Amino acid sequence: MSFENKPSDIAIKATNLSKCYQIYGKPHHRLLQSIFRSRNYAREFWALRDVSFEVKRGEVLGVIGRNGAGKSTLLQMVCGTVTPTSGTVEVHGRIAALLELGAGFNPDFTGRENVYLNASIMGLSRKETAARFDEIVAFSELAAFIDEPVKTYSSGMFVRLAFSVAIHTNPDVLIVDEALSVGDFAFRNKCIKRVQELRSAGTTILFVSHDLSTLQLICDRAIWLDKGALIESGDPVHVSQNYHAAGTAEGAVLPERPPVPQQNTEQARFTLFKLRRGEGATFGAAENIEFDFELEALQPLKDPVFAISVYRADGDWVIGQTSREAKVHWASLQPGGFAKGRLSLDKNLLSPGDYAAAFGAYSSDLSICYALTELNVHFGVRTNFPTWGKIYHPATWTIQDRGGS
Repeated sequence: MSFENKPSDIAIKATNLSKCYQIYGKPHHRLLQSIFRSRNYAREFWALRDVSFEVKRGEVLGVIGRNGAGKSTLLQMVCGTVTPTSGTVEVHGRIAALLELGAGFNPDFTGRENVYLNASIMGLSRKETAARFDEIVAFSELAAFIDEPVKTYSSGMFVRLAFSVAIHTNPDVLIVDEALSVGDFAFRNKCIKRVQELRSAGTTILFVSHDLSTLQLICDRAIWLDKGALIESGDPVHVSQNYHAAGTAEGAVLPERPPVPQQNTEQARFTLFKLRRGEGATFGAAENIEFDFELEALQPLKDPVFAISVYRADGDWVIGQTSREAKVHWASLQPGGFAKGRLSLDKNLLSPGDYAAAFGAYSSDLSICYALTELNVHFGVRTNFPTWGKIYHPATWTIQDRGGS
């Protein structure tokens, strides 16, 4: 492991990076191993094996994979908190990392004390931290709690403070491990904007997330890890779709519907999202399914893009697409302004079943969520003939040979 400050187009370079852990079946086996060195009381577990990649300065690299795929081990080796068994990793510049929730924080210290503690771990002097303290607290929106012990903080408050400290250390390399999955949409949007600003300023970012939508939008490249091995590296959309198709996203469970119909993003809100035929309507195969929607801006919104997601009753996500693909563009809005529209799923291909839909509004690059409803519109699809699978696809059947004559 080496940290270098010399100028380079490469911010991170990993070469044949591997990490092997010795797993002991019983606690006393570790002691026996130290006494009887000729015997082996442990089994090997390779958390990472022969992983190589490079990240350029100012590039955002996404890392995806199942739990236990080796993502956290990789990040820890990049940070220098875990030593590789073999291989090397080089990092050029100062690192700021958000790894495990609350890492680098003392639960008995106040938020204020932890800001100084965490900033010092990331390389800031006390004087430098003091100069940025007010900005850190303002970004975290925790002024009212900054002198309370952080053990009284929620997980979302932890992330707010940790993220705020990390981005105010002016890192050359920022590492984010699932941090943005905790907390509300308003703060997530704020963080995404800051990540974009850091990237524009030349900060290199390693971004780990199970949220493939966000990962595809903010990353320049992605790598896919599975069982410690590098499976694929390249375009984030292509890699994410291959990962999803391979079944690594199986087992996802839809969150319970909260009592409110939409998320609070502080950017905008939907004043209308409904089926034209009415809630709970039933449609036939190849029949149009039409939705009406209306969005009210709470903040200035530039070129909003609208999106729909449709889930089966069993939680399977079957439709996720936006107005951007159709090249339909709404004008920018000022606070108090409205955008209205209608969406038709023409000649729907859905197989018989019950469905729920959610609607969203996003920035033109899809990175900022302006508004997002819950799965609060429901409908069914039925046919008068048997079908199988998840979609009923238009097909042309042609008789080539009638058989014997």
